[in-house]
Amino acid sequence: MAGETTSVSVATSRAFYDNPGAGAFFVPFSLTYSTVQNELNDVMEAGYIPANTRVVAVYWGPTDMDSSTAAVHKVTVGSTDVVTGLTGAQTGTASWNAVTSTAVATAVSTSPALVKVTTTTAAGTAVAGTATLMLLCQKATA
Repeated sequence: MAGETTSVSVATSRAFYDNPGAGAFFVPFSLTYSTVQNELNDVMEAGYIPANTRVVAVYWGPTDMDSSTAAVHKVTVGSTDVVTGLTGAQTGTASWNAVTSTAVATAVSTSPALVKVTTTTAAGTAVAGTATLMLLCQKATA
């Protein structure tokens, strides 16, 4: 059914290493999709990023999860869409993506922020698959 949310498990929800320094760091997530998890407005909760963290780039590395050419995703951190229009699941193509201007202008959260991947265009013919989501982050001043 379209519009369902797949919640991140408690065991993996806090699987990040909080970087106390000011340098850039990666936060990786591994996602597994069934054929019914790429319908319109389906949400896959990936996990959390640490408090006071700004996302500066996003790597999206999905397998081919659509035997036609329709699947499109977006990545949201907290309530801010950081990357939209990800079409890699149509052909299994990985990409590095700059964040949206809204993400750049939005203040960072003072608590850990939930990372979600939403299917914004349903797969024409869904295929089960996996995706690697990696966020390039920068610790912001609290």
